[in-house]
Amino acid sequence: MIAKTSIGSDFHGAIHYGAGYRLDGTIIKGKAELLLLNNIVSQDPKGIADEMQQEAAYGRCKKPVWHTSLNWKPGEYPTREQMIVAAKSYCQKMGADPTDHQIVVYQHHDQPHRHIHIYINRVPTDGGTALATSHNYARNERICREICQELSFARVERLKEGQLRQVTPNQLEAQQVVQLAIREALKEKSHNPVDMERRLKEKGIECRYQLEGGKLKYSSYCYQGVPIKGQDVGFTAKQLQTRLDKNLLMVEDSKTKITESVVRPKLGR
Repeated sequence: MIAKTSIGSDFHGAIHYGAGYRLDGTIIKGKAELLLLNNIVSQDPKGIADEMQQEAAYGRCKKPVWHTSLNWKPGEYPTREQMIVAAKSYCQKMGADPTDHQIVVYQHHDQPHRHIHIYINRVPTDGGTALATSHNYARNERICREICQELSFARVERLKEGQLRQVTPNQLEAQQVVQLAIREALKEKSHNPVDMERRLKEKGIECRYQLEGGKLKYSSYCYQGVPIKGQDVGFTAKQLQTRLDKNLLMVEDSKTKITESVVRPKLGR
């Protein structure tokens, strides 16, 4: 099992994604299944999001949306009940007591491996302190390890840069085309998200980047109408940003050397 967490401000976009809705508001039939609702009365995505947004308004937290995906190892098939137990255990261990927080859990059926999406309102219903977000990576690692031991699940090792994940058959071509295009752009010293997006667009690839402070925080792509996540083409947003930063340093270093060679006076004998 492996966990990936993101923090946001809009429950409506998050919950509708969890419920299997496209950006245009249409539902993707069979993509999502509601597994768990906690401290929420509504059953529909809009109602759920409204309740969570309203509860969050009572606190001062600017980013109340906690979204974690729990992913099981390919070939491992936990039951619905096991996934619910894992979700509840995750929330409890992360500090979101189910008696004090609104929690929503969906299972998605759009990938070969079993995975669920957990949405937590960081603002507790008792008016206490918002759920802390510090050291998420390390906490996710520890908690997944504990849940795997308790429920006899296998741990999923994080893939290194360039390693490809298992995708659905219709995503295979997109996976190969996007990864190759990214590799070529990096070799050509692409050094920021805007430049990378321009280069990929020239090859018919749509980039869906989310930036924070000019740095990549999320990446996904679309090729010939087939969407695919950055992690599925061998480059998470963090890995790609690291490579872009490295290229930027190389470009700046090259410019500096050229400038120095031009302005440096020639010494006579």
